[in-house]
Amino acid sequence: MTRTLLLSLLWSVCALAQQHPLPVESSSLLERGHAQLDMGTSYFMDQPFPLSGLTGHLLKFGTLRFAVSLSEYVELQADGTILNLLDVTKREPAFNSRIASNAQPTGDIGDFTVWTKFAVLSEYTTGIGFSVRFGVQLPNASNESGLGIDEMNFYSLLLFERHIGGLLTANAGLGILSDPTVLGQQHDVFLYGLQYTLPVASSTSLVLQTAGRRGHSGPAMHHLSNIKAGIEHGFGDLTLKAYGVSNISEFDHAKGAELSVAYLFHAITMQ
Repeated sequence: MTRTLLLSLLWSVCALAQQHPLPVESSSLLERGHAQLDMGTSYFMDQPFPLSGLTGHLLKFGTLRFAVSLSEYVELQADGTILNLLDVTKREPAFNSRIASNAQPTGDIGDFTVWTKFAVLSEYTTGIGFSVRFGVQLPNASNESGLGIDEMNFYSLLLFERHIGGLLTANAGLGILSDPTVLGQQHDVFLYGLQYTLPVASSTSLVLQTAGRRGHSGPAMHHLSNIKAGIEHGFGDLTLKAYGVSNISEFDHAKGAELSVAYLFHAITMQ
């Protein structure tokens, strides 16, 4: 346990299909030809994995997010986690508990998602920013590790943004999720997110966010909801982000922290 905590402190966010809502996404695109790379880590205590029946302290080591703007209207993105380590504290009978790993701790790569975001309206010309975002989540994490569900998921989101004192961002959309407990079965769920970013200094902002999903609830697809609060501070092309996180759904009360660094750079010379 001490070793896990030290690793999380030494290595400074992205979601596993089973337990975390999608982070709120801005409707704004990066400047044309620019890219941004986010790298970090997160740590959650008492994180449940309902499909495998495992509960423990989860270290997400090497959370990655990459985005590149191909034009003022199109941005490509990818996010995921290099390694998830679960310090198992409880094992309960569940749908996949018989084949889930008995290793202590258990670990696996995280699921990766690829996204395309299209700008539709600009706040500076219409009074509100509006974009659409589509994503496909790949089944990188295996169910044998107890951390994955071996299913692909599809997401479509509407992204809204407006400056009201600070910056108010709202997401709403649809998730088409495969059901790992029923062959050929899928479920449509409502996705939502709301974030308020308040500048408190020239390079520092306070952030408050909530996100979740509602709809079908089953062995691996419970309702999700969380609250994040944190701070973002810029150093030129670098931005340090630190958040406290509390999951508040009926089936998940895990609490944790996320720390990451974002680097903005010129990637493509556009003609």
